[in-house]
Amino acid sequence: MIFDKFTNGYIFTLGAELELRILNKDDLSISNEYDYFKSNINDKYKNNITSEFLKSMIEINTPVFNNLQDLINYFKEIIKELNSLAKKKNLLLQSSGCSAIKQNNLELSTNNRYRELSHEHKILLDDFSICGLHVHIGFKNFDKALKAFNYSLCYLPIFVALSASSVYSNGIDTGIHSYRTKVFDRLPKASIPEYFKSYDEMKKVYDVLYNTEVIRSEKDIWWDVRIQPTFKTIEFRVCDAVNDFDRLEVIIGLFKVICKLSQVKETIYEPMQVLKQNMWKASRYSMDADFILNGKKLHIRDVINKLIDEAYEEKLITEEFNQKAKQIVSKNSISKDMIELYKQTNDLEEIERLGVFK
Repeated sequence: MIFDKFTNGYIFTLGAELELRILNKDDLSISNEYDYFKSNINDKYKNNITSEFLKSMIEINTPVFNNLQDLINYFKEIIKELNSLAKKKNLLLQSSGCSAIKQNNLELSTNNRYRELSHEHKILLDDFSICGLHVHIGFKNFDKALKAFNYSLCYLPIFVALSASSVYSNGIDTGIHSYRTKVFDRLPKASIPEYFKSYDEMKKVYDVLYNTEVIRSEKDIWWDVRIQPTFKTIEFRVCDAVNDFDRLEVIIGLFKVICKLSQVKETIYEPMQVLKQNMWKASRYSMDADFILNGKKLHIRDVINKLIDEAYEEKLITEEFNQKAKQIVSKNSISKDMIELYKQTNDLEEIERLGVFK
């Protein structure tokens, strides 16, 4: 197996993967229509959608961008194209961490890799109708990427809080704002990784897993953040999927902020139990969570706002982004809005519709 110590990479380029759910318009039931979209989408977008674990899911893979707004505009363009196809078959496209209503028509993708995963993990993947957002940030070389990898570990919960959209799952009020995070955590190669001091230390882990046939390639590691030597990026995998373009812009922009700050700031090495506790709190309470940093109990909104302030002081973000980010931080999380809507309507279909792309 090759786990390259890459060089000659990219400098803070951006790419993202967003998973969508295909629903029937009339009753919001799952529709296993991925092949319809793949066959009929405009050729300019055909290479930028792929199958996912279920036939009722579409994954959008953006091209590589240097500019954040260009990436967001691309999402708007391709989703507009997908929506036009959806309307022709009385379908909807929806994006949230979990399907709020009970779905009974789930069909596994024909992809052999997904079938093998289903066989390996059994019941753990039985309710795997979850959608996430993955963000790639380019790095010039492996050492710079590793610095950002370590620096980001203590801040990953803020992105769970900002994206949390899965308090209702499969017809159940889980009480956990990002239940998708907990579904994924059940898998043996997922969740929060450890800190690594060097390339050799990280490669040793990959080599052991590869040589013992636990993994076949780098993509079989599903940590909340991982280095991708093939793409010369760090991939952040911790977010619920969201359909709010302003929130998407802020989340992706803050990932880039974390990566840039990592090159000029000292890494905070928190104990694993602290990392896990912060992740739990963010999953459970989203934007109302407590957060432990440097031995102090803080509010997660204060942690995020401090990061935004640091980025603005370092001239890493514009005034426009600064204001947009502060506005998103001041809002309820999507899960909190879901809870409030359900109290008013007692209707999970209304919750499901919150994630539909208009």
